[in-house]
Amino acid sequence: MTISQEIESKIDIVELVQRYVPLKKAGSLYKACCPFHSEKTPSFMVSATKNIAYCYGCHKGGGPIKFLMEIEKLEFREAMQMLAKEAGVELKTDFYKERGSNQTDIFEAYKIAANWYHEELYKNENSEKLAYAKRRGLTEETLKAFQIGYSGDSRGLWAQLKWRGMSDKDILDSGIFVSPHRDKFFGRIVFPIANFTGHTVGFTGRITDAGEPKYLNSPASRIFNKSEILYGLHLAKSSIVKLGYVIVVEGQMDTVKLHQAGFSNAVGISGTALTKEHIHLLRRLTTKIFLCLDMDKAGVNATFSSLDSLLNEEVDCKVIRVDGGKDPDEFIEGGGDFATLIAKSITPVQFFIDAGKSRFDFESVVGKTQVLRETLKYVRRMSNRIEIDMSVKYLARSLDISESVIYEELKWVKLPVRKTEESRKSGLDFWQTVVGYCSAYWFYDLFLSSIDYTSEHFEGIPSYDFIRSEILAHLGQSETSDPDTIKALELQVEAENEWAQRETILLKFSELVKRAQKLMFEHEKQALASSMDQNSLEYMQAHLGLISKGKKLGII
Repeated sequence: MTISQEIESKIDIVELVQRYVPLKKAGSLYKACCPFHSEKTPSFMVSATKNIAYCYGCHKGGGPIKFLMEIEKLEFREAMQMLAKEAGVELKTDFYKERGSNQTDIFEAYKIAANWYHEELYKNENSEKLAYAKRRGLTEETLKAFQIGYSGDSRGLWAQLKWRGMSDKDILDSGIFVSPHRDKFFGRIVFPIANFTGHTVGFTGRITDAGEPKYLNSPASRIFNKSEILYGLHLAKSSIVKLGYVIVVEGQMDTVKLHQAGFSNAVGISGTALTKEHIHLLRRLTTKIFLCLDMDKAGVNATFSSLDSLLNEEVDCKVIRVDGGKDPDEFIEGGGDFATLIAKSITPVQFFIDAGKSRFDFESVVGKTQVLRETLKYVRRMSNRIEIDMSVKYLARSLDISESVIYEELKWVKLPVRKTEESRKSGLDFWQTVVGYCSAYWFYDLFLSSIDYTSEHFEGIPSYDFIRSEILAHLGQSETSDPDTIKALELQVEAENEWAQRETILLKFSELVKRAQKLMFEHEKQALASSMDQNSLEYMQAHLGLISKGKKLGII
């Protein structure tokens, strides 16, 4: 038994999942709406007997370790440490070796770098940079809480990481350096970016003098994706829960200044709009979100995109507008009371109306019609009828148009075609379903005895490699696939047959076998056609033999 298997054997997956999403008993399983993506019909299932949680809509989840990695955005090492502590298991293993990887601990590199940058800010030779940070209104308490630092020695951090035992390759692969002689953020004030649990996963460097780019970010990596990270969330999460709402702003300085002004429930996005991943993180803490992005063109577009992502996510969203086109940092620095802006926040529909008024001649019938139609494109995508009705009533009051006219107009508003993951065909691949039945009910022998094709017939067919590998594993000729994948397939099949009799399950499986026969027959026919001249006597004889085989199998 590996260390991860020992840990998982002592963790109750049902208890673990219930910390993040309410579960409802469904026979021998538990069901819930998926915590990883938005849905109305539960497709997320948890099996206490198999110790697995899995979504059949977005295909995320797995055993306790994999589930925790997905839900908390953790690396394997972090998830192992957290669950090992709960399980009472002492860790004496190379985490990455157990995962079949020789990657070094990148988290340690970022932790060392964050500490090094912070200490650099307080060195005598960098006193001007510390003074700059304080001129920007940052207090000692804030500098320490956010571990803000400075890169003033182009080779110092490299030497520090080497001294701590890291190889040249691992240091370069960390994304912190552009070369052994210079770190990426040299000459900049450095803001460490932490994940949900507080581990540093990236940096933003801000220039203090003239030059471009003003801000420089860490590259995307296996631990850092800006569409999944919210700056300051590790410090804000307790306040968000306590206060019941979150304030979403742009970047580091707005976040830091709001925390310093007493709004410790603020988080920042990094150069992008609020994403579905961000929303799912926040929904674990609150259902009330205040958007306070810049009111310049880029900020307004980011607000529109964020509102689009928030639509139908079952959250109460408001938009905060800062007076005079300032950002929260400038507003607070000028002595403004941010609480008054929160009190004056507006609904998404009002934001659409106000944005429309700035684009169209609202005093004309044509302009008012354009404002209405642009806003109705947003309203029509709402799934909650109460929300739609409230929006129509608000539009009627704001635009001085009757509700009946607005409802009539709503019917005719055309929406842009949107391709989303939700709209794509979901569900298991056919061969995955076959494996699910074979593994759940031990039908491998039945499958092999019922089908007129052997594992060799699957050779070289990429889409069939999965079942071929599982058949070979059953025959003892190879190792099985990812155990979590197999358990997830079993869970799906068992959920579909929760109340089915054995005879019904066998009948369904026999239909799968027939379909498998037909798929393999069609493949054999295509292979024959491509392997020889279709006008030759040899091909005609082989084709007749194949047709005879198809009739015998009941396919033709």
